[in-house]
Amino acid sequence: MFLYRVFPYAPNATVGSCGHATYLHRPQGMGRLDNPGCYAVWYLACEPSGAVGETFGDLDEWSDSMLPFPKIPGSRRALATYSFPDDLQLLEMDSAQNLLDRGMRPTQVIERNRSATQAWALRIYRERNDRGESLWQGVRWWSYHRPQWRIQGYWGSRTPNLVSVEPLNMQHPALVDAATALRKIIV
Repeated sequence: MFLYRVFPYAPNATVGSCGHATYLHRPQGMGRLDNPGCYAVWYLACEPSGAVGETFGDLDEWSDSMLPFPKIPGSRRALATYSFPDDLQLLEMDSAQNLLDRGMRPTQVIERNRSATQAWALRIYRERNDRGESLWQGVRWWSYHRPQWRIQGYWGSRTPNLVSVEPLNMQHPALVDAATALRKIIV
């Protein structure tokens, strides 16, 4: 399966370094599933437009000024495509049975309350089989901005397999699609 992420791209960055698609910023702690003492999380989307929409969805107007990433000199946002095994063990949070089994409501999945979402993510991370092995490599849920977009938090031990990197511009199909879906004004 292919998954997507928007990240700050520095063309001269080496594999695994800041500005490269294989770099995962640490320490984490501000993301909805973050539990940096236990695992690191890759936030990904099932659709390219979902990755763009999750990144820029809170902005009222979209313009070229949102694409540079000043904290990394010379960087600009890009869309990375990663390949994952089709049998990746992700707990589907859009399943009534999965929520019921964990005593959760749908609103607890999507609410913007980091302490609450980080707590249920840690509980799921700690779920084990009878051999003591982790049951899940992450979770999948729906986007706050557009429920049709599927979002995933991957905390598995392997760095995702990078397939491609596409620098974003205001005409990029994923950006245009996300802006249209979210009714954003492109200026």
